[in-house]
Amino acid sequence: MLVECYLVDEEGGENKVEPSELKITHKTLLIIVHHDDHYIYVFKGANVSIVQKFASARRASGMRLQHGYKIRHIEEAEGMTEADLELLAHFGGIIDDAGAPVKVAKEKAVPAKLKTPKAPPMKTFAAKKTTTTTTKKPAAVKVKTKAIALEDLPPKLSKVVKTMMSLEPPEGSSCDYILAGTKLYIILGENKTDLRKGHFKLEEISTLPEGVFPAENYYPRILVANQKVLGVELWARR
Repeated sequence: MLVECYLVDEEGGENKVEPSELKITHKTLLIIVHHDDHYIYVFKGANVSIVQKFASARRASGMRLQHGYKIRHIEEAEGMTEADLELLAHFGGIIDDAGAPVKVAKEKAVPAKLKTPKAPPMKTFAAKKTTTTTTKKPAAVKVKTKAIALEDLPPKLSKVVKTMMSLEPPEGSSCDYILAGTKLYIILGENKTDLRKGHFKLEEISTLPEGVFPAENYYPRILVANQKVLGVELWARR
């Protein structure tokens, strides 16, 4: 198991430790970079401080940008799953101040939905005429796209694309989206793993649905020039 372990102390400081030297207690805030699972696990003991939580969130986000791994938070106070307990068991599990193993509550199961009581039967009245109405299903929201040739790019997007085409691409990844200003563009083409070759085209997603859309399968690369953020690339490991 290839892992890196970091402890965040009560003042927000970070210390890298060997897995064999770990002692996990209720006051432990542990960040585990698991290179086999491609996950960053953040374990928070029941008695960790707010300072530790803020520091770990900032550090885990930085590690996510560096490695492109997903983040999973493990909260002792909220209960843990079997998988969480098995992970901690590799590092000796949770112990108390005397070094004795601590029994940890498992994550609470989601209670089954309560049965909805049947409504009392409604009285019916005869009617002279009956009419049948049909309710049309709302049409699916379509995402409109607008193709843009590379030579016709807007100035802001042109700077982003030129920067992308000059950079070494991440290994084993392909770029699917670009954020430039307030616009989102999808990248299409035969080879999206190395944009320096120019074998791609862009389409603006001009109509976006409202809401929050976590990009769980992507990791961002932020493009900065002259102290300004030009845009964000969204890469996927493939």
